[in-house]
Amino acid sequence: MRIDRLTLSWLILLGLSTVTLLFAQHEESGSGVGIAGAALLLAVAVAKGREILLHYLELDRAGAGWRVLLSGYLVLLCGAILLVHAAGAWGWIGPGAPGGTP
Repeated sequence: MRIDRLTLSWLILLGLSTVTLLFAQHEESGSGVGIAGAALLLAVAVAKGREILLHYLELDRAGAGWRVLLSGYLVLLCGAILLVHAAGAWGWIGPGAPGGTP
């Protein structure tokens, strides 16, 4: 029995969602995931986004320009989110930032 690509993609998304859920449970326990954990979660988000773009929206059959453009957008967006998260964790922005309101 051979699994078609769409079913395989669905199984991959289930696995990646399970990883996300395990991290969410870890976060609820109060220990936090930190910047490295946030980077891992965002990498999982990029992987899930690419899987959806390539196989559900069938961009694997489209021109390389669309794949690069939308994948690049995902990476830039998750990179910006990670940068803001790291800046808050390091105290550069937010309530504890220098020059911020007490």
